[in-house]
Amino acid sequence: MAPPTILAHKSTFLAAQTLQLSRGLAPSHAWRAANEAAEDGIPSRAVEDVLYRLNNALQQHVKRVYPLQATRHVAEQIDSLFLDGGGRDGDDDDEDGLEGEESLREGIDLGTQLLSVPHSPVTSTIYTGLLTAIYCTTATDHAIASLPPTWDAHAPAEAEAQPPEAHRYAELQSSLTSLSARRAEITARVERLRHMRALLEPFQENNVQENLVTRNGEVEKELERMRFLLVRVAGRIGQLPDPARDAETDDDVPMEDLDELEKKKVDALLDTL
Repeated sequence: MAPPTILAHKSTFLAAQTLQLSRGLAPSHAWRAANEAAEDGIPSRAVEDVLYRLNNALQQHVKRVYPLQATRHVAEQIDSLFLDGGGRDGDDDDEDGLEGEESLREGIDLGTQLLSVPHSPVTSTIYTGLLTAIYCTTATDHAIASLPPTWDAHAPAEAEAQPPEAHRYAELQSSLTSLSARRAEITARVERLRHMRALLEPFQENNVQENLVTRNGEVEKELERMRFLLVRVAGRIGQLPDPARDAETDDDVPMEDLDELEKKKVDALLDTL
């Protein structure tokens, strides 16, 4: 026989409470004794008739208000609301990528296995915390770290009475802790990638000048052109007459004529380039 699940425990609890409300009503022995001793007491037949009609109406009310389907539905709602409440305690999960989705799927598989682990009122908090941490992707690392590593940490007697289940709990807790560590690493990696993407977003615009100082880039091409141009200019300057020698032979030439001559030489050099 498979061990009861958490949902089955909640359904059993609700069924027990419903049974308490659906029990037939009956007067106490003290009231019956006082009624029989009184001179103007109510006849026993009238009391039995009233109790029969009242209990019949009570049973009809219980069948309409507390059917088995409604009990299970209420148990599922309690379980769902509790898990949703645990998920709202954290931050909205971000895009963890393929690795994050894989970790989430493994966590859901662990949660499915946990549904077959029995628990008593003493260990109810442990298993509820495990399911909350697994199904709520926003569960904090602190909540996962607060889970005891072994079952006997909270219920030694039950752990000794059910060694296989205690061993399964230890394995599932270890797997959940490992998945939590992986999720923390993936979250840190996603944050780094988002930071890098934010830094690189301005370079996606078309009005940003590219880096010109690269191999075979624009700067290198321009420097190569300048090198050839300097070689040509140096060759042309070497072909010009020596100004000092011209000054010795033409001492009588006015300074204005010399400036005009130099200007013509430069213009002629530029025309040839």
